[in-house]
Amino acid sequence: MGNRNEDQMAQFSLGLHLNYLFMKRILVLLAVVVTMTSCSVTRSGTSKTMYINGAGVTHMPVIADLNVSQNKASYTLEVKKTATKTARDTAISFLLEQESADVIVEPTFVTETRGINTELTVTGWPATYKNFRAMTEKDIKLIEVAAPGVSTYTTQPVIGKKDKN
Repeated sequence: MGNRNEDQMAQFSLGLHLNYLFMKRILVLLAVVVTMTSCSVTRSGTSKTMYINGAGVTHMPVIADLNVSQNKASYTLEVKKTATKTARDTAISFLLEQESADVIVEPTFVTETRGINTELTVTGWPATYKNFRAMTEKDIKLIEVAAPGVSTYTTQPVIGKKDKN
C-alpha cells in the first residue's frame, strides 16, 4: 500500500511540474504578445488659434517677409486605409519638420494606391517667416499692387431678410 501512495505522490508531483511549465510558457507568450502590440506609434500635431476680430477689438496688423527656398523639397508617406486629408496633413507636417520650415509654398500631392496601401508624396518650396513688423501704409500699397482685389480689411457678414421688391 505504501507503493501506491508513493505512486500517487509522484503522479501528483509530476502534474504540478507540468502545470508549472505550462503556466510559465503561457506567461512568456503573454509577455511577447503585449510587447509586440504595444509598439504602435501615434503622432499628432496641434495648433492654437484665436479669432481676434469682433466688437471692441482693435489690433495692429503684422507683416512678415517670407524666405522661400530656391529648391523644391518632397516627402513620401506610406499609409493604409487613411483618409486623404489626414494623410496630406501628416505628409506636410513631416516635410515641414524635415526642412525646418514654417510653411510649404504651392504644395502638390501625388498618390499611388495598391490595394489598401497608399503612397502619398508632397512636393513644394519650403519657406520660413522673417522680419516681423507692424503694417505700414507702404505695406498696404504693396499688398494692393501685388494682390489686386484682396481686401486688407475683415468684414462681418450681414444677416437679415431679403426685400421682396
